[in-house]
Amino acid sequence: MGSPEIWCDTRQQDGKHRHVDDWFASHGVPFSYRKLDFGDYMTDHSNVSIDTKRSVQELAGNLGREHDRFARECDRARDAGYRLIVLVEELEVYNDRENVKKWTSFVCRTCRKCNPHKSKSCKARRGKPVNGEQVAKAMTTFEKDHGVRFMFCRRGDTASRICELLGVEVDE
Repeated sequence: MGSPEIWCDTRQQDGKHRHVDDWFASHGVPFSYRKLDFGDYMTDHSNVSIDTKRSVQELAGNLGREHDRFARECDRARDAGYRLIVLVEELEVYNDRENVKKWTSFVCRTCRKCNPHKSKSCKARRGKPVNGEQVAKAMTTFEKDHGVRFMFCRRGDTASRICELLGVEVDE
């Protein structure tokens, strides 16, 4: 029996995960697309589901502005007996929670277009952008309250980390 097939969520942003698909294909990892109730990747051989985030900025949005939706997704995974792992693709600088505390958002909380540290033209500049301390605190709260786990990796290592976390063996 070969490696289990990895299921990829059909509702992922177009092109966002092409680097993962290409890596799977070039390493002979069987994968297919289907609608998943939570996470971006899973198999029928594991109780782990992987949700990927492109950056700390995307994670901050999920933990902040999209808090309720993200909490429901985490709870759906937990209630179905799965361990949801959020795999944040980030530069080596933000590779753990302590380093995340040093992160600074450069996106306006209100208009979501300008850099509030530099823009003088945004009329919506009412609040400071979210900071790393807030994101790290929210990560801890989500782990405690919703059973999710946060991990970090470099973008080029995402596919191999997914295989490792799902227990899919890869011939190197």
